Amino acid sequence: MRVGYVRVSTGEQEDALEQQTYRINKAGAVLIFSDIESGRSDNRKEFNKMLTMCREGQIKEVIVTRVDRLARSVITISKTIALFEELQVKLIILDAPVDDSSSPFGWFSLNQMAGLAEFESRLLQNRVKHGLAYFREQNKACPQPPFGYVRIDEKYEPDMTLHKSGKTNWAIAAEIVEYFLENKASLRNTVQYLSKKYNIKFSPPGLRGWFRNPVLRGHTRYGVRKSRIDSSKWDIREDTHTALMSKEVYEQIEAQLSDNKNLWGKNFEGGNNRNSISRYLLSGQIICGSCGYKCYVHDRKKTNGIRCKRRRIYGDAECDNKTAVPLKKVIEAVDSALTAKAIELKNYTINNQPSIEETPEIIELKTRLESLQRMPQDEIIEDAVRRTILKIQQIQQKNTHGVTVSNHLINQLKESFHDYEFFKTLPDEVKSQLYKKFVKHVKVLNGDIVEVALVDILG
Repeated sequence: MRVGYVRVSTGEQEDALEQQTYRINKAGAVLIFSDIESGRSDNRKEFNKMLTMCREGQIKEVIVTRVDRLARSVITISKTIALFEELQVKLIILDAPVDDSSSPFGWFSLNQMAGLAEFESRLLQNRVKHGLAYFREQNKACPQPPFGYVRIDEKYEPDMTLHKSGKTNWAIAAEIVEYFLENKASLRNTVQYLSKKYNIKFSPPGLRGWFRNPVLRGHTRYGVRKSRIDSSKWDIREDTHTALMSKEVYEQIEAQLSDNKNLWGKNFEGGNNRNSISRYLLSGQIICGSCGYKCYVHDRKKTNGIRCKRRRIYGDAECDNKTAVPLKKVIEAVDSALTAKAIELKNYTINNQPSIEETPEIIELKTRLESLQRMPQDEIIEDAVRRTILKIQQIQQKNTHGVTVSNHLINQLKESFHDYEFFKTLPDEVKSQLYKKFVKHVKVLNGDIVEVALVDILG
């Protein structure tokens, strides 16, 4: 199969993405993989799907407009080209044709292009780095101020916006500090107080981070993205704006946080063993049947009880899901549902396989295309015709991709779950990946499993 790969760094480059897609379509690709992500990232979803299909022998040719669409890293480009050579996948570069990438000249040409792609990327990074340095030299406020502050003329200012309670956000922020200290409250108590009185939502870790934010003490901080927890790595510029709390109040807060930790311990994250079943199986896939929030293990007992995170944080005012359900019970229900689906698919005939049909969206676009083509042609109409044709092709490519992936998933589901006893013996790491692939969500409510929703792989 001949496929194409297109990529841009941001959604603002939609025109460039359309141009790449149009050219690759003309080059004869029957399937196009598309990413909107930096070429320096190796975690691009569609790129990795394409490589997986290459490894499975489904792809024999890959088309790109330029080699830097594959990546902006010499290492990644070299690894990808080496993989293509190993799997005998032909790489076609429209803007710089290379007849034989394995020949000395072909190898040299591709590596020269890869080096240029990374060079351009590093130049851009360098310009951004200098821009950030200038930003810090001016002590400018970061774009997302903490609660209680606003950003005016690139400086932090008290947020005097009126809350529906009649108080300003600045006054509420001061009240949070006062409530926490005067009541010797826990983070969770303070979060529930805020939720009930002002309908302002914090999580306990979020509130802890807010208390420790130097902005509340009148300082501007930088470097948080690289190290959110280790404050020793922050770049802090002191006394740049009005402070919400003094240094003495901040020290009282730290002392109380320490006392609370000694009194109640850390919030339980599930499982004493880092490899415990409760740490990863179905994590993030279980939702509350009352409020729709995610449910996690919050129980030190052997049952590994699954509880709603919203109720745990905000209390019964936010959620009615009172009773935990054992994780083992949830897993057994999921395994039974997947086994039943696998047995059903064993009898699934070729006549029932997903087919590529004209969707209502394609039919509507084709009708619009016919109308455009009947109109007197000028530059604007011709551009509309080209864009409509491209949109139809993109949807058709997506449908083709969906059918290919569905067939692959059907086979994998049958192989993995047709024997329930065999599946139970698989390592938890393998099970976790299979659950993420085939389980959409599991809904629980007051100790019961009310729904096991599987991913629709039949199209």
